[in-house]
Amino acid sequence: MTIDWSDPAACNRLAEFVGPDEYNRLHAEQMGRSTVATVNGHAIRKVQSRFGKLYQVGRTGTAFSAFEAAKNFASKKKGASR
Repeated sequence: MTIDWSDPAACNRLAEFVGPDEYNRLHAEQMGRSTVATVNGHAIRKVQSRFGKLYQVGRTGTAFSAFEAAKNFASKKKGASR
């Protein structure tokens, strides 16, 4: 099964189709696959957005187009987020 994890409507349809437990399992699996590094406790994930491919730093709400910028930000950001 292929899903565009950046599309909220697709995620909602998947959750309705497979149920919450399976959706959570699939989402956790996707989070693991998209994580390219962990810096200072922050998972850096490669994500697709309307701006193109970005490196999202944990749950900080911050993303960068360059991996090095994401690593630098994560190394200075206090407190880990997963």
